[in-house]
Amino acid sequence: MRFTCALPALYLRFTCALHALYLGLTCAFLDDVIFQSGNILINRGDIDDILTNQYFSDNHVDSFAFLLSEKIKIIPKEFQKYLYISPLYRLYKGYKHDYQMFIQHITPDSIRESKLIVQPICFQSHWVLIVGKLKEKVWKLYDSLPNPEHKAICTEVIKQIHEDKAGVFPSDITTWKLQTVRGIPTQSNEYDCGIFVCKYMERAILKKKTDWASLKEWQKYMPKFRAELGYALCLTTKM
Repeated sequence: MRFTCALPALYLRFTCALHALYLGLTCAFLDDVIFQSGNILINRGDIDDILTNQYFSDNHVDSFAFLLSEKIKIIPKEFQKYLYISPLYRLYKGYKHDYQMFIQHITPDSIRESKLIVQPICFQSHWVLIVGKLKEKVWKLYDSLPNPEHKAICTEVIKQIHEDKAGVFPSDITTWKLQTVRGIPTQSNEYDCGIFVCKYMERAILKKKTDWASLKEWQKYMPKFRAELGYALCLTTKM
């Protein structure tokens, strides 16, 4: 009970510390850039979006994926080996840009060494996550606002990956069943799908099976998860 009562105060102190750090960084970074790595670019406006309950962009989701990969380097035994495909793959492909850079790491060797394929997808401002389980030959769909239309888009993306990486997979990934994961926490607003997808991703790659029933109250912790992401990006400042 004492721990539960202390949570609001701790969260308030954490948020204040984050804002203090952020204000300091905004003075230090005159070019507006807070974090940069590869194709990921987070500026002050992106941090504002994280902290003010705005929709997530590709940069937000990719930056979370980057931080997750850094975490795995510290505690690798807790996570399965996986191949991440940036949501920019679908965006660049749609605009007929050079999208191959986002899937060039998908090779026969990397497939053999991995357990999962992880692909966040944004469709009409809504984020979903698909996870391909290479051994079981099945796709898992994580959707915080379940909708048959979202599943149809995922099928389309899987087909695109199959066509662009022809001969790389040991079997036809378009024939794998696409199963919606049931019993996962869902959102109760219109703007948290991005942070939900990030947290789904973090859980999906764990070796230990997630007890989703114990996480039904996830929605009320989304402001905390957003603050943690913003804080981590401000501390990392990888250039």
